[in-house]
Amino acid sequence: MITTILFDVYGTLIDIVTDESDPSAYEAISRWLEYKYIYLSADQLKWLYREEFARRLGTEEARRRIEADIFKNIIEEFEARMGERRELYPDADVRDVFKSIILRFASRTPEELDHLSTDLSHLFRSSTRKHIFLYPTVKPALEQMQKRYRLGIVSNAQEAFTLPELGLYDLTRYFETIVLSSEVGVKKPNSMIFARALSNLNVKPSEAVMVGNDMTADMMGASKLGMKTILVSQRSKPEQQISGIRPDAVVSNVNLFEVLSLVDAWNASRRP
Repeated sequence: MITTILFDVYGTLIDIVTDESDPSAYEAISRWLEYKYIYLSADQLKWLYREEFARRLGTEEARRRIEADIFKNIIEEFEARMGERRELYPDADVRDVFKSIILRFASRTPEELDHLSTDLSHLFRSSTRKHIFLYPTVKPALEQMQKRYRLGIVSNAQEAFTLPELGLYDLTRYFETIVLSSEVGVKKPNSMIFARALSNLNVKPSEAVMVGNDMTADMMGASKLGMKTILVSQRSKPEQQISGIRPDAVVSNVNLFEVLSLVDAWNASRRP
């Protein structure tokens, strides 16, 4: 019997378009930091932001540039510590990234740094966000689902970005658990992030279904753990194809009422 429905966020509940390469965003942040007595050009900010993420994730880009990189020693220490974990889809928290940047150029107490890095994360997201939109069926469908299922979120996302964006549409109240990759330290399809949500709810994989729009992250990750899967499809985008991986069901045009009908039907078929 399915008791729990887990959701991805972006492309499943909320449609969003961001551009982290937009020079105007870094210009705005650079000017804002001047009021905090931190002087970094837009180009410096952009470079440091990418490099701080690269060293945390152990990317090929970081390793290729290691000899000319000011973070050479940090990367070597990181890779020695990470070992094989690098293959497990690691993630980092954007607030820690910004904290590392401002630590190099400002003298602040830990409390001030936490506050400043969170504010900077919010400014960065608002400056790079081009479009945000709640799919029409989300709230009315969640209202119905909440009456007979436990609901949760498992998303490859930043807590500093996603919790406020869920709050924009008053969505947080529908979910008993919200598990984000920046908090766990790994991304879907790593089973750790799904297991964290299931553990928080004290449910078995066979009792849960994952709803998402990505074949690799959502469908492959959840199905390998033994969960049922529902792919949310957008008619304007072709479905991904992954050998050996097929969702248990596909709903069109991001219609969450179809998700509810499917789960109800699966449960009805199991009743004697």
